[in-house]
Amino acid sequence: MQVLEWALLFPERVDAIAPIGVSARHSAWCIGLSEAQRQAIYADPRWRGGHYPAGDGPEAGLAVARQIAMCTYRSRASFEARFSRGAGESGGFAVEGWLRHHGRALVDRFDANTYVTLTRAMDTHDVGRGRGGWREALASVQVPALVVSIDTDLLYPPVEQQELADALPAARLATLSSPHGHDAFLIEGEATNALVSGFRAAIERGNRGDGREEETWVA
Repeated sequence: MQVLEWALLFPERVDAIAPIGVSARHSAWCIGLSEAQRQAIYADPRWRGGHYPAGDGPEAGLAVARQIAMCTYRSRASFEARFSRGAGESGGFAVEGWLRHHGRALVDRFDANTYVTLTRAMDTHDVGRGRGGWREALASVQVPALVVSIDTDLLYPPVEQQELADALPAARLATLSSPHGHDAFLIEGEATNALVSGFRAAIERGNRGDGREEETWVA
């Protein structure tokens, strides 16, 4: 989302962009998932309307919010391959232990108010605001763009990257084929690096792209 904004705000300073697994503005689906996470925080008695003392914040609610988010970052196939119905080390299912671990890990390094503010900022952001709409705004971006889609992304499905590629005048659409959902761009680091490196190499050779190129990388 920031990449698209930088290209619009500072066209004289941006030579190329590579938006990965993102959209021009959050869909109702994304907003709904974000709101479920915020409500988990609000339901914690220690939320106190956001006015909690340092060290006594809504840690339980924040942990649950993170667990919800972690589910949206992966896919059913990814969970089945990694966990299936396997048992966890401390009892219960392995996937439950994994979610609790990530919930605790976020609590140790993040603040609930920050989480609420960040998710709200992402939900309300729209590259088309004040620019005549998102299609019109993206049409003004003249730099080369590599739009990377992940074929199993539940959070930002491929149709949203197709919209970006169609709207950006000099875009190339690439698909990262992976079972891991949205987080595939992190998990499949070598594949992501190959796509971006190839894009940069093409720019250096003077190939700006014409918005009709498409490729698929199977991780």
